[in-house]
Amino acid sequence: MRILLVLILATLTGIAGWWTVFLKGEIEGFREDIKIKDEQIEQLGEDLALSEAKRRELEISNHLLKIDHRIARIEVVEQGPSPDNPDQQITTIRFQEMNAGGEPAGEGQLITVDGTKVYLETLVIKFEDEFVEGGDFLRGSSVCLFKRVFGEDQSPSSGEPIDTAGVHPHPYATAGDGEDDVFYAELWQNFWEYANNPEMAQEKGVRALHGEAPFVQTKPGKVYRVELRASGGLTITPE
Repeated sequence: MRILLVLILATLTGIAGWWTVFLKGEIEGFREDIKIKDEQIEQLGEDLALSEAKRRELEISNHLLKIDHRIARIEVVEQGPSPDNPDQQITTIRFQEMNAGGEPAGEGQLITVDGTKVYLETLVIKFEDEFVEGGDFLRGSSVCLFKRVFGEDQSPSSGEPIDTAGVHPHPYATAGDGEDDVFYAELWQNFWEYANNPEMAQEKGVRALHGEAPFVQTKPGKVYRVELRASGGLTITPE
């Protein structure tokens, strides 16, 4: 009987030991699973934060690409038949360039054109999107120079030159001798050479150089705003 009891106790002790080892293994397995899950959750959190940061960066980039700079104002002062030719409509406008704050710079220039459609001839330099998106000091926005204004009933070459002070581009309205002035002056002086040489333009971070001549069908008493998109060209819209 004693031997039987010893055997029973030994068996129970063995079973208890086996369960102890088994349970310890299970617990360790659970702990390892929990650790892996925690690491996965932490990684998901980091990925989510990274995705959110990229989303915000993309939103900012898209916003910067779409920023419009108000660079000029066209006010229709008078419109009607020409005193010399009643069959010919003429339009007199006041053309005002805007300063860096989007306010009129000076009293403006009175210009009379043949017709009621007013064309604004400009030279435009557009930079690569990466520079616009990054808000680059020199290339953070397209820039332009005003050349002349003309109507639909006259040749562009007979249009009225715009009295732009110096050769400084918009939306950079203050000329000087800083790094930006040297950079832009070189581009304007060699504008058509860069326009016909993609390799040269690329070295400057330039995407395109060309002329633009947007126009608007003007109405008496109306005022139009001329804007330049950071990554694109010109628009003329009524105020």
